[in-house]
Amino acid sequence: MLPEAPFLFSIAGLSVSLAGLAGLVAALRRSWGAQNLDYFRLREIVEFSFANVILAISVIPLIGFTGDVATVVRGVGLVAIVYVLSAGAFLTRRQRRAGLSFSRSNLAVVVTANTACLATAVAAIFVASISTLQMLLILLLARPMIAFLFVLAAFDDRDESPPDR
Repeated sequence: MLPEAPFLFSIAGLSVSLAGLAGLVAALRRSWGAQNLDYFRLREIVEFSFANVILAISVIPLIGFTGDVATVVRGVGLVAIVYVLSAGAFLTRRQRRAGLSFSRSNLAVVVTANTACLATAVAAIFVASISTLQMLLILLLARPMIAFLFVLAAFDDRDESPPDR
């Protein structure tokens, strides 16, 4: 088995955990009256997390199939570039349709995170090392984490508390 397999499974496990946590928050927020932005972010977390799982766990069978780590690293780097750019386009369209706006500071964080992912994906294509791929997967994992922090910050901003029962 690939020596990096435990790392890849850890990334996949963390991503699934984030998706589950987003689902839990969405369920709790229904009873408290979630905002459209909350649902936008929670959906974003699940989508990012599932994509990260597929990217992380696909490495092992692809290496087994091709027998070439460098080819798989380059391929996953290319897929990551397509994914980050297309996800950004889809999220921008969804945001505009929903009439949502984001603060400049949140937008700066998102742009920085996506730029770091894209730069590392390009590096993975050119360097083709498993460590570059691992860094890419860590940066991709940061994306749903950042979205989750935005959700939590929005809860503080609204200073909402659960209804008395």
